[in-house]
Amino acid sequence: MADKVFKVKAADIAEAIEEFAPVSTQAEWDNSGFTAGNPSAEVSKALVALNCSLEVMQEAVEKGCDMVVTHHPLIVHKPLLSILEGDVRSDTIMLAVRSGITVYSSHTPLDRACGGLNDIMAQRLGLGNIELLGSDGFSRVGVLARPVGCKAFIDKVKKAFEAPVIRCSRPLREKIRKVAVSSGGGQGAIADAVCAGAQVLVTGDVTHHNFYTPDGFMVIDIGHHYSELCAMQLLKSIIQKNFPKFAVLLSEADKSPIFYF
Repeated sequence: MADKVFKVKAADIAEAIEEFAPVSTQAEWDNSGFTAGNPSAEVSKALVALNCSLEVMQEAVEKGCDMVVTHHPLIVHKPLLSILEGDVRSDTIMLAVRSGITVYSSHTPLDRACGGLNDIMAQRLGLGNIELLGSDGFSRVGVLARPVGCKAFIDKVKKAFEAPVIRCSRPLREKIRKVAVSSGGGQGAIADAVCAGAQVLVTGDVTHHNFYTPDGFMVIDIGHHYSELCAMQLLKSIIQKNFPKFAVLLSEADKSPIFYF
């Protein structure tokens, strides 16, 4: 006899995620929440991913998932002015609709949440005395248990986030103790990190001119993808905690879109 399929309303899954990371806390420019499908639909299997890419949507179809839950929204910037075949985002949207897949995303709310991506970043680096950094609630700052040299800290960062390569400003000569983190593209936290007395900011998407840092301060760019990869396991754990019998898969097709040679 086949195992009974456990179904849940897509809206109930969203409610569980929003209890942890309220959609009302999203940034003004963000588009968290439902972006395709039917929130009232009863779904039987969810695929969790960082990015709502065409490859992820194809994987959802292949694995029989009728819901996709991601960190980055399917439609990031609003309004969306056109949906035309041949455009990768449009093809993703059309595949979701044609396949009856409901899509939900928790973006900046998951970054800001207590226990969310920034807290996980801080924990992975072994920071203690963790505090909010700045007024927007995105970033964190804390201290290492003991000071470490720059090379040892860089090795620690690469291991903690499984980042194959990193970019950084001029390496510090002095040992590192106070560290700031900001998930995703967090170069906007540099000034707050300096004001807080941090010696390092670990983030992603740092542009050229932001690598010119003040003496005694260093920025480490691990890449947007690697700074937020922990979102997948976090979203899966939230769903499984609230719906233990519901089928949740982690995406295997979700890869960084950036290649290094």
